[in-house]
Amino acid sequence: MQVENRSDRILASVLDGAVVRATPDATPAQPDMIVRTRDGREIVLEIKWAAEGWPADVRRVAHDVPQPWPERVVVVARHLSPGAIEWLRELDANWADETGQARIFGPDGLLVIREPAVRRADAPPGSALSWSPSALSLAESILARPDEPLVAAQLARVSHWSTPQAASVLKAFDGEKWTAKRGPARGPAAHRELIDADGMLASWSAAVAAYRGEVRVAHRATRDVMGLLHGELGAALNRHVTWAASGWAGLELAAPFATTTPTLHLYVADEDFAGPLSTAMKEGGLREVDEGGRVNFWRADRRVLELADEHGALPVADAPRLYADLASFDARGQDAADHVKRELIDPLHPVSRSNAGSADGSAV
Repeated sequence: MQVENRSDRILASVLDGAVVRATPDATPAQPDMIVRTRDGREIVLEIKWAAEGWPADVRRVAHDVPQPWPERVVVVARHLSPGAIEWLRELDANWADETGQARIFGPDGLLVIREPAVRRADAPPGSALSWSPSALSLAESILARPDEPLVAAQLARVSHWSTPQAASVLKAFDGEKWTAKRGPARGPAAHRELIDADGMLASWSAAVAAYRGEVRVAHRATRDVMGLLHGELGAALNRHVTWAASGWAGLELAAPFATTTPTLHLYVADEDFAGPLSTAMKEGGLREVDEGGRVNFWRADRRVLELADEHGALPVADAPRLYADLASFDARGQDAADHVKRELIDPLHPVSRSNAGSADGSAV
């Protein structure tokens, strides 16, 4: 039983010195485990298998767990995302995954706490793909546009990468079963099709969250940060830098949701991130601070900003990036990210969503 085997390997890994085996009545739907400690105690744990470990996976398996969280219940997954871990912490839950992350306050004194493992942004768990800058950029270009035939030369032009690099990245996407070749092997009719937008989005968004670059933080006393953005700050940014809103501000502008906007998260182009941004902050009445400010500026490759859309006369990051940024926040952020996916991303990819899992295109 694959789920049982994965669960016992994960628990044995985080519970050093313990022997872990499935209970006699374990099933794939309920792969409960017996933990035999070094001092001879046997402790039964109720396992909740959360698959890939995304917040939606965790909420699905935890919906029927009573509160307060029972000591014997442990959520187990391949790799729990930061948003999923934050949500589990709020519930005071027990959890563990294949990367060695764990927090278990179990019965009979069973205790293990391991800080979340640091994961390289270019190699998300469970993926052979290297999330290089070109792979991140090309995936974003694909996800941010409606379904269309994917041709390396055309994709290279719109994303400002070389055709050989685009072709190499697309081949890697084929290997992940996100894209598949269609038509003849060569010639003008040869192309690829996006067949699993959800799979690409999940892996890409995790890499984006881990790849975050330089940040500048600023503050201005105000009760209405969106009013500030629509007024002095937005005008100053338009005069001096290339930028786009994301996070809570981007959500309010592009896909209004029942939430507040506590802080602003704004992307600014690489070349504008020093002097021009300092000028814009000064004209917008902001004071730069080390922490605790209500305006966060994120440094971004200009390619990211070329994908931005205008909403309410203000630029907003493309929908996949807005999803990734919101998903990297707390559990409330994941709810908002799911809203962005339903409202803005899913309508872009009806073909790939209907074809997900059918990667049987013509051979290369």
